[in-house]
Amino acid sequence: MIPIQATFTGYGSAACTLFSAYDADARVLVIDTEAAYRAERRAGCIVLTNQPDLTRDSLFTEEDHLEAAIAAFQSLKTGLASDGKSSRLAFSKRAARATPENAIEQEGLSASGHTRYRISTSITNAQMAALATCWYAVRSDTISRTVSMAADLADFQRRLMRGQIVTI
Repeated sequence: MIPIQATFTGYGSAACTLFSAYDADARVLVIDTEAAYRAERRAGCIVLTNQPDLTRDSLFTEEDHLEAAIAAFQSLKTGLASDGKSSRLAFSKRAARATPENAIEQEGLSASGHTRYRISTSITNAQMAALATCWYAVRSDTISRTVSMAADLADFQRRLMRGQIVTI
């Protein structure tokens, strides 16, 4: 379980911190609590923020990450957890206002056939924090799969070097 703290300011509401947890094995992200702005790190949490002066693990910027964050939200919202039944994304009652669903507007298709989105000018800090959290969870999955693949390739190489038979 990866505890995540997303602290955001600068959008259409009071600054806030969103607490979530990502279960990589189950492939489920739970957006749990919307809280008052908190600059200090809660013990054990990965910190995401759009504020460059805060101590953080990842800086979220609209220019670099918003499109990927919206895609991550859509993917988690429609995806299935590893049990093949449950949703990959859940919002608790304490974070229900953080769902960015009503702040994302479909804008059409890109030249390559991908859906283009834009965000509403009334998006809140909690909704942006939720998007950033989705982005982090999906990115974390990608990194985990890459590390696993690298380990598999290293094992494959060791077997080849020892002259063992390897099937592909």
